[in-house]
Amino acid sequence: MQRLNQLDDQLEAMLAVEGDIDSDRLQQLLQQRDELLQQLMAQPECLDKTEWQAAVERTSCLLARIRHHRDMSAGQLQRLQHGQRSMQAYNKFR
Repeated sequence: MQRLNQLDDQLEAMLAVEGDIDSDRLQQLLQQRDELLQQLMAQPECLDKTEWQAAVERTSCLLARIRHHRDMSAGQLQRLQHGQRSMQAYNKFR
């Protein structure tokens, strides 16, 4: 569980920053977290119920932050594409 806490701290720190995120590093950390969760779930007798509940809550918070960043990136992409279409239309009439 200690390793899971460390991974969650790293993810929280990465997602706390507004703006661009290193998507490769984020994917790597999420993959490590998934593998660790699979290992922990394989041995349910070793899990403390309160620690596991805290991990579930952290998972929900991390997912919410990831969704927030995804939505922000989608909005930026949409604005960029709109700007590009406007420039193309403008250049047609030049």
